[in-house]
Amino acid sequence: MHYLLTNANLILPDVLLSGGWVAVEDGVICAIGGPDDRLPHTAQRFDVDGKFLLPGIVDLHCDMIEKMTQPRPGVEIAPGIALHATDRLLLGCGVTSELHSLSLDDDEFGPRSDRFVSDFLARLSRERHCGARHLLHARVEVSSERGVPALRAIIDNPLLRLVSIMDHSPGQGQYTSEAAFRTYVARSTGRGDAEIDAILARKRALQQGAPTRIAQVIALAAAYGIPLASHDDDTPAKVAAWADQGVGISEFPTTLAAAKAAHQAGMAVGMGAPNLLRGRSSGGNLSALTAIEAGVVDWLCADYYPAALLPSAFMLAERGILSLPAAVALITRNPAHAIGMGQQIGSIAVGLSADLLLVEPTPDPVVRQVFVAGRPVLTLNY
Repeated sequence: MHYLLTNANLILPDVLLSGGWVAVEDGVICAIGGPDDRLPHTAQRFDVDGKFLLPGIVDLHCDMIEKMTQPRPGVEIAPGIALHATDRLLLGCGVTSELHSLSLDDDEFGPRSDRFVSDFLARLSRERHCGARHLLHARVEVSSERGVPALRAIIDNPLLRLVSIMDHSPGQGQYTSEAAFRTYVARSTGRGDAEIDAILARKRALQQGAPTRIAQVIALAAAYGIPLASHDDDTPAKVAAWADQGVGISEFPTTLAAAKAAHQAGMAVGMGAPNLLRGRSSGGNLSALTAIEAGVVDWLCADYYPAALLPSAFMLAERGILSLPAAVALITRNPAHAIGMGQQIGSIAVGLSADLLLVEPTPDPVVRQVFVAGRPVLTLNY
């Protein structure tokens, strides 16, 4: 298939080009130009009428699939149904590459288990009816007995593109107190005090073995060349320890000091788009806007709400905090580079996959058409 998209507000890696055009052949971007450049010859030309043309969104962390497979505590939906529904939702939000963040834990939070991850990955491996590119971000809880063996079982799967190390024990990281942990678990899982007591006791008992598990996860990721992320860093000392061990990504630092330390250490710092869009963290931690204004954020992710991604980028540009190309890079080019896929996806550049979005920007950005590897997978005409 060879076609040309013309008359676009083209968002390139470093510039917004009015009257731009993109040529696509066999799923790959083969030429790019502006209003004064000669158009290549092709039988198919599509005038996009001044819409914004930008790269497909690359989302490194979203656990929405958990809610799609277990919308309420104790209610389970078949993985295939949940996957197809999630695929359509992601495309409507402009996400063309999704790294589903699935937890390798000991059934602590519903689908957060090695069994669920294995079943979902098997379903994903044989999927042929999705429009988006679906990949895996494996989150290993340091207080999980089965987490490391479960990671070892899937480490060579080509869909696994990111591993993160999590410590959700109360008193640090995301949960600064036991009360905060209890509130979250009760609200998210419907568990009572006695069940939460058992979870806490188990975490305390397993915490002693955490350093060994961390070392095993780092060694596995290094052996297979998979990028590693830390999670909920709260102090510069913790960041320094991760950087010394070769961890290259810091997701959701909870304090500005930790975010600055990660940035200075050369780690790719990621924050949640819902945090930015709302103006604050749902857990009272670092504001994404504060971190962006401090110049220490490299990428944004959906976290739990994909619809926040595109509006967040346009909001940053509208407020004059970043240029539109720089804001779009937070959800496209930068996350792709963070996981070593920047030469395949994430930018409108010759030789890269034609993952493209046509977007109307006002009053809120609306996705009108989505292409994945050059193939139109979603068109909204209303």
